[in-house]
Amino acid sequence: MLFLAVTLGFLVENQRENFVEHQREKQYIRSLIKDIQNDTAELKKSLANTEASIQSIDSMLLLLTNQKLTDEIIIKSYYFTFPALNNIPVVFNDRTIVQLKNSGNMRIIRNQNVNDALINYWGHIETIKNTLSRHNAYRTKARDLETKIYNLAEKFLRDNRVINDSTGQIQLIGHDLAIIREYANTIAYCGIMLKPRFGLRDQIIEQLHLATELIELIKKEYHME
Repeated sequence: MLFLAVTLGFLVENQRENFVEHQREKQYIRSLIKDIQNDTAELKKSLANTEASIQSIDSMLLLLTNQKLTDEIIIKSYYFTFPALNNIPVVFNDRTIVQLKNSGNMRIIRNQNVNDALINYWGHIETIKNTLSRHNAYRTKARDLETKIYNLAEKFLRDNRVINDSTGQIQLIGHDLAIIREYANTIAYCGIMLKPRFGLRDQIIEQLHLATELIELIKKEYHME
């Protein structure tokens, strides 16, 4: 009788622990869905910013690669510089994954299909971050070259000591073709990081696709509405 009572107590306790863990799993799953939905909203903003940058890069390069590169054409190119070389933040919500990792609770997501999809989703985020890092390096270089082409100091003083847009008049420091060509090439590399196949634009589109598929999979596997 004592053995039976101990065994029964063990089974009841084990069942209780399984129930509690299952409830925690569902809480984490709901939190993950919210994070991914927030990711989706942020990714759509980033995609719009990327498209705007691509369009302005194309416009700048059409001007800066002109065979008759006059001062007027170079000055005109400046009016595309802010959207072309704008910072493109891509924000991901890692609240739940940080909680899971820090507490050692990754094992709590027991559904293997969902686990695999999460790993794929987070892995693709790292791809985006790497592309953003490379894009930012070229963007920073292009900004440095601007200081050798455009007279930003005069604009700074004239525009209430800010240079946060491309409106207003701008003058050239000089007409050094080598610097201008380097500037154009650097802008082109910014475009490469954004536009072609496997560039940031396509990576964001793929991440949106992964997000949609992941949410659908989670809802299906966990029988959620």
